[in-house]
Amino acid sequence: MMIEKSEAALRRSRLLLHASEALSATSTTADVLVTVPALLRDTMGATHAAVVPAGPPSGAVSAVSEILTGAAIRDRRSQFYESAIDLTVEHPVLAEDLAHLGWQAAVCAPLPGESGAAAGALLLAWDEPRTFYVFDRAVVATLALYVGQALDRAVKHDARTAITEALQQAMISQLPQVDDYDLAAYYRAADAQRVGGDWYDVIPGPQDRLALVIGDVVGHDPAAAARMGQLRNMLRAYLVDRREPPSTLLRRLDAANHALGEPTMATAVVAFIDRAPQGGHRLRWSNAGHPPPVLITPTGEVRPLTGNDTLLGARRNTPRHTYTAALPSGSTLLLHTDGLVETREHSIDEGFARLHRRLRRHDATRPRDLLNHVAADLARNCSDDIAMLAVRVPRAGAPAPADETARRLGISRPAR
Repeated sequence: MMIEKSEAALRRSRLLLHASEALSATSTTADVLVTVPALLRDTMGATHAAVVPAGPPSGAVSAVSEILTGAAIRDRRSQFYESAIDLTVEHPVLAEDLAHLGWQAAVCAPLPGESGAAAGALLLAWDEPRTFYVFDRAVVATLALYVGQALDRAVKHDARTAITEALQQAMISQLPQVDDYDLAAYYRAADAQRVGGDWYDVIPGPQDRLALVIGDVVGHDPAAAARMGQLRNMLRAYLVDRREPPSTLLRRLDAANHALGEPTMATAVVAFIDRAPQGGHRLRWSNAGHPPPVLITPTGEVRPLTGNDTLLGARRNTPRHTYTAALPSGSTLLLHTDGLVETREHSIDEGFARLHRRLRRHDATRPRDLLNHVAADLARNCSDDIAMLAVRVPRAGAPAPADETARRLGISRPAR
C-alpha cells in the first residue's frame, strides 16, 4: 500500500512539474489558450480539453462547454462526472449533444481569479467512464491553480502590450503629402513591450523647404519615451515658428533641454532640403552626436555626410555647426538611428560598412522599397529600436508643388 502511494505521489509530481514548465513558457493569453488543451490531453489523457473564460458567451467556445462549466464558475467548485449518466442527469438539455460528442466522463474545474471570482474553468472530457480518485482530484485542483496563474499573468501581459503599442503608435509621426519629394519612413521597436526613444519628423516649410528630423533618446522605457516626446514637441515648435538654420535650432533645443530640469541625453539630426540659389537642391544640416545622413546618388554612389557635434544634454552652450551639401537630381537621402548599425556581433564601424555595401547594391527606385530592402537585410539582426527616414529629391526639371498643395500645407510661395 505504501509503495502504491509513493508511486502515485511520484507520478503526480512528474505531471505537475511538466505542467509547470509548459505554462511558464507562455506569455500571452493566446499562448495559454493553445498550450493548456494540449497539456491537459497529455497529462490527464483526456480526449477533449479547453479553457472556458468567465463572462458572456462567445463564439470561440461551444454552447456545451459554456453550460457544463457554468456551475463550476458560478459556485467556484469543481464538478466531476464519472459517467454519461452523471452528465445527462445533471444536464438533461445536453443529452443529445453529449451523445453526439461521445463524452462518457468530464471534469469542470474553476480557475482562481485575482478578485476572488473565478476567471473561467477548465473542461476535460473522456470517451470512457472514469473514476476520479483523491489523486486525480488533487491533480485537477493543482492544474487549475497553475492555469489560473498563467492566465492572470497573460492577461496583464496583453494589457501592458496594448498600452505600449498604443503609446508607440501615438508617437510615430505621419508623413505629410508633399508633391516635390518621395518620402518613406520605417520604425521597429526592439521589443513589443518596450517603448523606444527613437523618433523622426518631416515638416514642410516656406519657400519649398522640407525639414527632416531624426533622433534617439538614451533609454528604452516609458520614461525615455516621455523625454523623447518633450524634445520632439519643442523642436517641432521651433521648426514651425523660427526661420533659422539647423544649428541654431539645435542650440535652442538644447538650451531648453538644460533649463527645464534634468537634461535629456539624446542624439539628433536636423536637416533642411530646399532649392539652391544656383538651381537644383541643397541640404543643410546640423548633427548632435547622431549617425551621419547618407546620400545615395542615382549612379549608386554612397556618401556619408560627415560633420558632427556633441549630443544633446551633454553640456550647456555647446557650439553647433550647419553643414551644406549639393543634392544631385534624383538622389536619395537616408537618415537612421544607431539601432540599424549596432549589433552584438559587429562593431558600429562594421555596421556602417555593411549598410553602405547594402545601399550600393540596392536597385530600388522608391524610398519605400529602399527601406524595406535595408530592413530585410540588416534590421533582423539588430537588438535595438530602429528608425529610418528616406527622401528622394526630384529630378531636374520637376515642377514645384502645385498651388493647391502649397496652400493646403501652408507653404508661402516666393515671387517669381
